[in-house]
Amino acid sequence: MNVVINLFNSHSGNIIVPQLSNLQENPAFQHLPHYLGFRKKTKNQVAPKILINQPVNKVLAKKDQPYLILWRDNLNGDVSIKLYDGNKLIQNISSRTASDGVYEWTPRISVKEGYLIRISSWKDRNIFGQLEL
Repeated sequence: MNVVINLFNSHSGNIIVPQLSNLQENPAFQHLPHYLGFRKKTKNQVAPKILINQPVNKVLAKKDQPYLILWRDNLNGDVSIKLYDGNKLIQNISSRTASDGVYEWTPRISVKEGYLIRISSWKDRNIFGQLEL
């Protein structure tokens, strides 16, 4: 009996479980409960997205104090991180950084309430997530 094992890939967002090469050998396999979180791999592509995590209590970044920017995405490339006031660019926090979900930023300017942190795909600026400070 052959078994193929694939695991969760956070960048592509797919959860794939071990599957028997022949479901007829074990028909009960197809009746696994849904709450186990199993999804079959499909050929459908997951739309790329970036979700920025907000602290439980709103924390305003302070000048010269480290601030962690946290996010989740399903991108396969790097991202850029920028600070905006509405549509006006205030600061380029990082022009290119690994899309690993965490970036430590120490603002060198006073950050005002209402500013936006925008994380964009480095390859496609139309794919972004933003968080209002």
